[in-house]
Amino acid sequence: MFKQPRCQNYYYRFFVGGKYITRTTQTANLALAKSVAENAYDSFNFTATKNHSHSFDGAERGLLTSLSVEANQESKSPSSKIQSTKVKLSVLRKFFGSMAIDDINKTKKIEEYVQWRREVYKTKVRRNVISNKTLRRDFDVLRGILKFAKREDWIDKLCDFPRLTSTVYSRGWFTLAEWTQLRKFALKWIAQAKDPNERQARNYVYDWMMFLVHTGIRVDEALCVRYEDILPDEKDPELCYITVRGGKLAYRMKATECVGMVGATNAIKRRKATNPDYKPSDLLFPKNPREKLNELLVAAGLNKNEQGERRTAKNFRHTFIMLRLLHGVDVYKLAKNCRTSVKMIESHYGSYINSRMSKDELTKFKK
Repeated sequence: MFKQPRCQNYYYRFFVGGKYITRTTQTANLALAKSVAENAYDSFNFTATKNHSHSFDGAERGLLTSLSVEANQESKSPSSKIQSTKVKLSVLRKFFGSMAIDDINKTKKIEEYVQWRREVYKTKVRRNVISNKTLRRDFDVLRGILKFAKREDWIDKLCDFPRLTSTVYSRGWFTLAEWTQLRKFALKWIAQAKDPNERQARNYVYDWMMFLVHTGIRVDEALCVRYEDILPDEKDPELCYITVRGGKLAYRMKATECVGMVGATNAIKRRKATNPDYKPSDLLFPKNPREKLNELLVAAGLNKNEQGERRTAKNFRHTFIMLRLLHGVDVYKLAKNCRTSVKMIESHYGSYINSRMSKDELTKFKK
C-alpha cells in the first residue's frame, strides 16, 4: 500500500504473472483502502490459464466495494443501491457463480442465461413470464461485474450483450356482446342497491368504466383528469376533448388531447350532477374503484377472459382499441389518440384483428 505525491488516495501493488499490478483504491480511508486491496488480490485465481482466470466471487466483491467507495465519496447512504445490487447478484450467482470471468464474458453464455432466466428460474413474476425490464436490470449488474473486471485488466473488452426480444402478449378485452352484457347488468346491479351510499358507489363504478371504454386512455391517466381538462365539442355535444397530462408516462410524454365518445360525455355529465360544487381543479375520478369493479365483474360472470386471466380496468382500454380496429378505424390515428404507437397496437392486437379485418379480402372470390 502506498500514496502518490500530491494524491490523497491510497494505491496498491502486487506482482503476479510476471508483471506488477498497480491500481488506485479510490479512497483516502486506510481501512477501506486495505479492504479494496485485499479483495483485488484475493480475486486472482492462479490456477493455470493463460490470463490467470478470475472468479465471479472476486468480481462480485470488487463491485460491491467500489459501490461503497462511490457512496462514501459522495456522502450518500449506500444501503438502497447496494441492497438492490445484492438481490440481483444472488440471482446471477445461481447461473454464473461457478464460472470464470473469461467464460462469462461471452455473448453466447449470456444468451444461455436469458433462456435459463425465462424458462427455468422464475421468481415472483406475473403471468409466469420474465419481462424484458427484469432482464435489463440483471444486465445492468452483470455489466457492472464485467466493467470491474475490465478495469482490473482481467478481460480486454466487454462482449456484446444480446438484444432482448419482446414476447408478444395479447391483451384481454371485452367483445361487443360481452360489453353489452356488462353494461346492461351494471344498470340492474345499481338498481338492486338498497343503501344510498352503496348505490352511489355503484354509480361511480359505472361512470368509471363508461369513461374508460369510450376514451381509451390508461387507468393512471384517467385518475389524473380534472374537470378543467375537459372541453365539449362545439359542433357535436355528444363528443368532448380531454387533455391527458398525467400518469406514469408523463415524464416522457407531452400533454395531448383525446376524443371522448358519447358514453364518456354522459359519464362526465353524471359526475358533475353528483358533485355540483366541484371546482375546475378537482379530479373527475379521485379514486380507483378496484374492489367494486371486481365485484361487478364477478357478479356478471365476466371477471375472467377465455384464457382464464383476471380482468381489470385495464381491459377497458383494450376494448376501446379493439372495437375501433374491427370497425376499420385508421391505425395511425387510433395510436395517436391513445398515446401509443402503431407498432405496439400491431404487436398486442394483431393476433385478434388480422383474420377479421381481412375477411372481405379473403372471401372476395367466394362465389
